[in-house]
Amino acid sequence: MRKILAALAVLLAPVPFLVPAPVTADESSADDAALAFIFGNHIDTHLQTRLVRGAVLKGSLYIIFTGEIDPASGLPIARHPRGAMHNEECGFDIDCVVGWKVRGRPGVAKFVSHSGVNGHDHPVWLVNRVDIPQPGAFSHFHWIGADSSDQRALMGDVPAVCDVDMAGELEGRVIAGEIEVDDEVGDDEIEFAADIHVGDGAEDSYCPGWFLQLRAVETFAFRHGGEVVAVRPGIDIATHLNLLTNYAIVPTITPTRMAH
Repeated sequence: MRKILAALAVLLAPVPFLVPAPVTADESSADDAALAFIFGNHIDTHLQTRLVRGAVLKGSLYIIFTGEIDPASGLPIARHPRGAMHNEECGFDIDCVVGWKVRGRPGVAKFVSHSGVNGHDHPVWLVNRVDIPQPGAFSHFHWIGADSSDQRALMGDVPAVCDVDMAGELEGRVIAGEIEVDDEVGDDEIEFAADIHVGDGAEDSYCPGWFLQLRAVETFAFRHGGEVVAVRPGIDIATHLNLLTNYAIVPTITPTRMAH
């Protein structure tokens, strides 16, 4: 009986949270060979994935810690590494940590914007609800470039407007301007300054890419797009959410972040 109780105690004991080991230079070459899929743009500086059965991506999304503490959550602040151009190449310039495990399914989405009333953030994509993969929690879409190892890129099916490295390049020209709207009370109009998207980019264009599901494996506060979001292990639909299923031009919408 004592042996049974001892065995139960071991099984029921709390399991400590294991922090993933950093990616170091000695490991990077082996990882690169095993995780060979590339998107052909900036996400390759902080994402490693492999193609499984020709239709599913699996891999890791990396972070580096800034040394700061988020006053709201008390958690250490992390962000994505920016790659060799900024002396932040994982395994060579710096040691990176796996922040999320990633699962991806292929799809297409219509580009909407990158900058907006909340500043610069993940590019926003318009999709039909029925096109979001199920089952799962696919909250992020990322486009591919012409240099991607995706079969669609190899077939030349990436539009030129989608073949850019950074999200801001998808956006085309943005000019400073003013918008006039009715005050909804009398006949007066209200004028206010606004960035106006005037085209010459990928707006209203369909780009091939991948829907990504993120499962956090670390506890940290993620900084991106003017926000710091607390992250804890498990499915994460907050930090990289960039999908729209419907939208309208409403010039009186105000920012949600006080910093902007």
